Amino acid sequence: MLFLAQEESKRLIEFSLAPLTEEHGIPMAIMGIVVVFSALVLIVVFITVLPRLVAPFNKPAATESASAPTAHDDELPEEVLVVIAAAVAEAMDRPHRIVKIRGLGAGEYAWSLEGRMKHHMSHRIEHRDRK
Repeated sequence: MLFLAQEESKRLIEFSLAPLTEEHGIPMAIMGIVVVFSALVLIVVFITVLPRLVAPFNKPAATESASAPTAHDDELPEEVLVVIAAAVAEAMDRPHRIVKIRGLGAGEYAWSLEGRMKHHMSHRIEHRDRK
């Protein structure tokens, strides 16, 4: 095929691997890879060390709550236990026994969020077809 602005013997684009094999091609490519990965390692180290560097400046203010009931780390206050027991008694139609109460773990938040989304989607208003 011959174009008007193109000579028959001259190609528009030539592809060759010669620059890689001549003089500095492969060493230059390896040097580029080393520089990029070194920069990535420095970024990872900086991100890892940053919280330890900032921690002394982020001291939380000590708040005293005299009116709050005291509970050990693993125990819930009695008022919270009573409210949870009342909610379970209201929700269950048969006799029940609460065996364990614990907070959600990291992997359980997704299930909780999915349940909330399903609940909210069940309340969606359906639009009528307008004719």
